[in-house]
Amino acid sequence: MSESTQKCPSCSETVPLEYSVCPFCGFGLLEYELKKFSFKPSFKEVFIRMYNFFRHPFRTSEEIAIATEKKGGNIILLLYAVFLALRYYMVMIKSGVTFSVIFEFGPGLDPMKSGEWIISISTGLILFLVIFFIMPFVIWIMLKMFIFISTWLMSKFGAMLGSEATTKQFRSIIGYSLAPIAAGEFLGIFFTLMAPSGGLGGSVTYSEFADYIYFINFGGGSVPLWIFKGLMIILWLIMIIYASISLRVIGRMAWVNAFVTIAVPIALFVFFFYFAGVIG
Repeated sequence: MSESTQKCPSCSETVPLEYSVCPFCGFGLLEYELKKFSFKPSFKEVFIRMYNFFRHPFRTSEEIAIATEKKGGNIILLLYAVFLALRYYMVMIKSGVTFSVIFEFGPGLDPMKSGEWIISISTGLILFLVIFFIMPFVIWIMLKMFIFISTWLMSKFGAMLGSEATTKQFRSIIGYSLAPIAAGEFLGIFFTLMAPSGGLGGSVTYSEFADYIYFINFGGGSVPLWIFKGLMIILWLIMIIYASISLRVIGRMAWVNAFVTIAVPIALFVFFFYFAGVIG
């Protein structure tokens, strides 16, 4: 293919650069280029595309291949971060973890001596505001960095297996396919509320932070949180299936290769996230 020719995205035939329609398959080359470089979806279009991604994955994947964008993935990732932060806050409440700030006044440190007193201010409300307004963005940025690196690695791995998808298309695929995971984290808030409160670790004495981490990773042995983990595994499987379909269409790969490209890195992430007890 020279500088005066182009490759048809639909049938992969070589077509003269000035052609606006592929003479082999009738694909609209000019329309493809316009959409490819000018598509900027509104919030409404993002949620419509998200809905269509799971209802009509093949057709919507073709649209993503033509009009690749990252706005949809960023919105879904932000929702995921918000729901994850709120679930962690609910875990904090249910696990009985409390935080307070101690201010000491007086010439010494002994509050029993005359003229010395201590004020203890609960920071529960402050902590809630921090988690509600700051923590989601912190998690969002961390997830964006993780996806930025992981999708680059996935695109290289996919290329070895015959994928034609670009790194940007990988990010769009992963972004939209995370919608069930975001919904699962939202449901996780209610599963956490149904879990028993306090008393974590049985007869073993834990520090407050250790209680919190234990509750995140193992739910204190509570049935609702184990059900939640089982639900999330199912949702991750759904995510893998739809992402594999999309990569099959966009990357023009064999089914097995597309599934392996998506499933291997996602399975490693799910293992560390839900079973190894690394991040909850």
